[in-house]
Amino acid sequence: MAKLDLEGMERRTKWLLLVVSVATLVLLIVSALQENVFDEWRLIRRDYAKILEAKATGDRGKAIAAQFEVGIDQIVLPALGSVDRCITCHTGLDDPRMVDEAQPFTTHPADILFNHPPEEFGCTICHQGQGRATKTAEAHGDSEDWLYPMLEKQYLYSSCRKCHQEDLLFGDTVQFAFAESEDPGESPAGGAAIMAHGKRLLETKGCLGCHVLDGRGGTLGPDITFVGDKTRHEFDFSHFGRDEPRDVAYWLKKHFLEPQEISPETLMPDMGLTGKEAEALTAYVLSLKARDLPAEYSAPVPIDLPEPVPPTGAELYQLMCAACHGSNGQASDVPGIRSPALNNVDALAVCSDNYLRFIIDQGRSDTAMPPWGPESGNMTYAEIDRIIEFIRGWESDGPDLADIGSSSGDAAMGEIYYQGLCANCHGRKGGGGIGNALNSPTFLAIVSDRFLAETIVNGRPGTAMASWRHLPAQGVSDILAYLRSWEAVAPAFAEVREELARYSPEENARVGKILYRGNCALCHGEGGEGGIGPRLNSIDVVPAVDDRYLYKTIVGGRPTTAMPAWKHLSADRIAALIAYMRSWSDDGPRTLEKSPPRGDYDLGKVHYNRACVACHGEGGRGGVGPRLINPEFLRVVSDDVLFHWIAHGRAGTAMIGFLEEEQGIIQLTAEQIADVIAYLRYMGSRSDRPIVRTGIGDPNVGRQLFEGSCASCHGRDGEGASGPQLNNETFLRTASDGFLAATIALGRTGTPMRSMLHGQDGIDQIAPKNVQDIIAYMRLWDVPQPWRRPRAIAEMSPRAIDSGRQKFAQYCAGCHGPNGLGTTDGEDYFAPALNNPEFLNAASDGFLLATIARGRSNTPMRPFGVGAGGIASLDASSIGDIVSYIRTWQEAYAPKGE
Repeated sequence: MAKLDLEGMERRTKWLLLVVSVATLVLLIVSALQENVFDEWRLIRRDYAKILEAKATGDRGKAIAAQFEVGIDQIVLPALGSVDRCITCHTGLDDPRMVDEAQPFTTHPADILFNHPPEEFGCTICHQGQGRATKTAEAHGDSEDWLYPMLEKQYLYSSCRKCHQEDLLFGDTVQFAFAESEDPGESPAGGAAIMAHGKRLLETKGCLGCHVLDGRGGTLGPDITFVGDKTRHEFDFSHFGRDEPRDVAYWLKKHFLEPQEISPETLMPDMGLTGKEAEALTAYVLSLKARDLPAEYSAPVPIDLPEPVPPTGAELYQLMCAACHGSNGQASDVPGIRSPALNNVDALAVCSDNYLRFIIDQGRSDTAMPPWGPESGNMTYAEIDRIIEFIRGWESDGPDLADIGSSSGDAAMGEIYYQGLCANCHGRKGGGGIGNALNSPTFLAIVSDRFLAETIVNGRPGTAMASWRHLPAQGVSDILAYLRSWEAVAPAFAEVREELARYSPEENARVGKILYRGNCALCHGEGGEGGIGPRLNSIDVVPAVDDRYLYKTIVGGRPTTAMPAWKHLSADRIAALIAYMRSWSDDGPRTLEKSPPRGDYDLGKVHYNRACVACHGEGGRGGVGPRLINPEFLRVVSDDVLFHWIAHGRAGTAMIGFLEEEQGIIQLTAEQIADVIAYLRYMGSRSDRPIVRTGIGDPNVGRQLFEGSCASCHGRDGEGASGPQLNNETFLRTASDGFLAATIALGRTGTPMRSMLHGQDGIDQIAPKNVQDIIAYMRLWDVPQPWRRPRAIAEMSPRAIDSGRQKFAQYCAGCHGPNGLGTTDGEDYFAPALNNPEFLNAASDGFLLATIARGRSNTPMRPFGVGAGGIASLDASSIGDIVSYIRTWQEAYAPKGE
């Protein structure tokens, strides 16, 4: 066995120990020098001392420089729980002599320290970073374990939101002037401009359509209310390059520029931002931090701060809706998002404001459309209404109703319009279907051109009657001319005059009495004493006018009043009626005194308001007395007759004479009466004549009568049932009291609507004196009714549902899915889901009927109504059956057992 060299081993061990000891001693010396002599902060402090000495002037300046200590300076802020040693290196931040020096010796830019003294705020409250560190990299937070590294200067202004209200930083009341050219971070103005730009981008790019901010926004993306508080450890950097920085600001900016690249699973599309835009948006998003500082750090709010201006509908739409539906409502501004177009002529024509209200409020479950109402914390009902008003602004204003009239229309062109646009709902010949019958003689006899024009242009929201605002005035006039072509052609006056001469007055009167009682007594009384219509059996009425006046009144009616146009009467029947009315007086036609020359209508207005307005209403529009500015009336009545009635009154009526010798309450001279006539002629010539709403009648009595006689068909509150909806704002705005009265009195031939007056073959019996009571009750509905639920009209019978199921499978399932869900077994169809509870709650049956019949232009939804030029032509019954089947998906509609 070899002998161990113990002595050699001991010698080598000693040498090794000596070397290690010397190395350790050297390391300790170096460390001591590094820590106490050559530490980074010490070197910076020494350099600063040299700068101070160089800048010192005079004995006092040199003495101050000599007193500078090379030691650690720090700011201790117990309220913030922070210790900031930044001023150890940045010693000259508040020394104006250092303004031209480089970092870290230069003064703090701008005048921020004037209101934010370091001894009160420190540094990291604004700049972030690690305040206790004394090495540059650690102090700037460039270490994996520090959560909030120092902000780059372009993002520095985002810290201000911790203490300051946003509006005071870059809102309407901002306290700094924006200056885009200034170096951001070097002045508050430059930083404010970047932040303001970022906020504008967040609003105009529709970010809140997907993200919640301060409790408002969509639900597709994460809540960004406090995203500025997130640390780098909460972001996924797995798709970043090896050399790319791992900090929050860089991640956000890249995410805005290339969302799919760094987050392949994200729903966020590329918004097409520039680098500067992404930087501005990053700056604003970084400011979204919790305001959890002590109260003394909250910036005071000026007491004279103006009330914030509520956002407009356009601003709210851009903020919440534009990302998905597009700034112009036609398609999303963001590539990759496909949502229904709102700015679509057919969509806007059939959807009511209430439909939009319910959809915005409740959203659509299982789709990208979240609820936006107050229950979800997004918008108030008033804000929803402002958005709807903005959306409605995309609709055409429609033609001027004053430019529309059947007399200026072309019936041949109107037929083309009608067959293409109207027949699929109202029938090829106007017999009705989805829509009401239009060719009813009694309807055409009482309806005015103005009523028809307003109905076509404005539609009936909540029903199947869509608006046609995009039609030109001439097109609507053509349609009216075609509708009027269904009316009988009245005989000429010459033919009536021949019939008056053919038979004796007694023979004509005998026949006329029968005709009068069958057609006229309903409104004018059995003996002409008056009722719904004015008294005729007066020495100052029939005897005061000639046969032409009576003829024109019978065949022309009085539009907007209860007096129909009896164009279907033959010449001999009109002659018989005239003869019968003449038989009430033995004296024959009276010779009237000539009226003075027509006067001054401005003076006439003064005299009218003094003597006539109490009975005949403002501007002659009608009240307890007849409407005087009716165009048909003014066309047929002469100035002599008007003068006679105003001067001498009408015997047997409330109309008294106003000449001095008549001893009326108010006296007018002949010249003043001529002025009144001029005023009436002027008012009758104006195109903005108001619809007749007399304001007479007792609504309490009317309510009882309506519930007993009308509700079974039209619904208890006029919401509609087997009969049309009466409680409809646009209908009531369009329908005159006369139109309503005539409909109640005459019914509607060819429909289930029968006359409701005593002595007629009606469903119930109403005295003529009570007709105005029912109308007064209906006028209580003549107000906007927001948030009104749609009415149910679909036939929920096994026959209708089975038929609808088959037709839905044949015509609808290919786009909307066999179950109407828009998806089946994970396969998405390109049409929206119909089997959606929020959609079905918002959509009226009329909306569904009109959409199926009319289609939706510029979309794959084709029209299915008869003659509409779609893929198939479905009659009204078939379309109604499809709606019945769709309603089985809605619990409130589905019949028991389904």
